[in-house]
Amino acid sequence: MTTIVVGSFLISIFAAYILWREAFTVVLAVGGLVGALVILYEVRLTKRIAQAEFIRDLNDGFTTNASIDELWRKLLLGEEVTGADRHLVSTYLTFFETVQLLLNRGVIDFTLIDNLFRNRFFTAIGNPGVQSTALIRDGGSFYNIHVLIRSWREHLRSAGVRLPEGYYSYVRATAAFRGYALEPLEPLHLDEVMGLQAEVMAGLGHASWLRENNAEMFEACLAEHDVIGAWKDDRLVGAAILYHPGAGPESIKKYVSTNDSEITEAVNLKLVLVAPSEQRSALGSSLVELLEQRALALGKREILCTVHPANRPSHALFSGLGYQRQGRVTTSYGVRDVLARVLPKPTQSWVA
Repeated sequence: MTTIVVGSFLISIFAAYILWREAFTVVLAVGGLVGALVILYEVRLTKRIAQAEFIRDLNDGFTTNASIDELWRKLLLGEEVTGADRHLVSTYLTFFETVQLLLNRGVIDFTLIDNLFRNRFFTAIGNPGVQSTALIRDGGSFYNIHVLIRSWREHLRSAGVRLPEGYYSYVRATAAFRGYALEPLEPLHLDEVMGLQAEVMAGLGHASWLRENNAEMFEACLAEHDVIGAWKDDRLVGAAILYHPGAGPESIKKYVSTNDSEITEAVNLKLVLVAPSEQRSALGSSLVELLEQRALALGKREILCTVHPANRPSHALFSGLGYQRQGRVTTSYGVRDVLARVLPKPTQSWVA
C-alpha cells in the first residue's frame, strides 16, 4: 500500500515538472508534507503493533509462570493464602513491580494494561493472605507495588471507573498496620466523638475553620447516618460522617443545583476529624475513601462537602482525593467552598 502511494506521488511530481514548471516547487512542498505524514503513520502503526505484541508477551509471562498461575488459582477459588505461599506471593507481586517500572519508564501506559490486568492486580492486593504474608507486613520490599496502587487508583478515578473492592480492603489493611482499627460508630460512642471534637478544636488554632457541633447533632448522626471511627490504643483518634440529607434543607447539593434528582442522589461528607497527634498520617484519606465506598454501595452519584476557604490542609486532602471546587457559598456558619466528587457508575457486567 505504501509503495503504491509513494509511486503515485513520484509520477505526480514528474507530471507537474513537465506541464507546469512554475508550480513545481509548490508540488514539491506539498509532497514533502504528504511523505512526512506517510512516514508518521507507519511509525505510529509500527509502535501500536509493537505495543500490542509487548502486551501479548507480558500476558504470556503472567499465564505461563507456574508460581503466578498457582497463586491466581488460589485467589480465584477463594482458598486461604498462608505463610507457606510466600514464594508464590513474592513472584506474583514481582511481576507487577515489573509492570510499575515499565509504566514509570513510559514503555506502556494504563490504557494498554488496565482491562487485562486490573482484576488480577486488585484481587491480589485486596487478599488478606497476600497482605499479611508480604504486601503489608513486608511493605518496604514491595515499595513499587504501593506506588502502583496509588497510580492505578488515580487512573481509575480520572477515567470515572469504580475502584475494585480489593482496593478498599488494602486501605483497611494499611490503616491496621499503622495501628488503626476502622469501625462504624454508634450512639454509645457519643462521649468519645464529643471528646475528639474538643481535642481537634483545641489543636486547630483557627476556630473559624471548623464549626463546633453540639451533642444533639452527633447523636442524630450516630443513630441515623454513617459514621466511621478510627481507634488507636483504645482511644478514638479519628471520625468521619456520611450524612444522607435526601431533599432536605441540609443538602449541600442544593447550593449548586435545583435538579431534584441530582439532589436526592447526592450525599454530604459532613465532618472529618483527626486528632492532632495523628495528622499527616493519611488517616483522613482512609476515612473519606471508606465513606465513599459506603456511598457507592448505596447507589449515590455524588458526594459533597464544605470547607473554609482558608483551610488549606482540608483543601489539600480533598483535592488529592479528586474533589473539585463547585463554588463559594454563604452558609449559616459562614462562607465556605463547596467541594464535590462525582462517583462512578457501577461497572457493567456482561453475561456470555
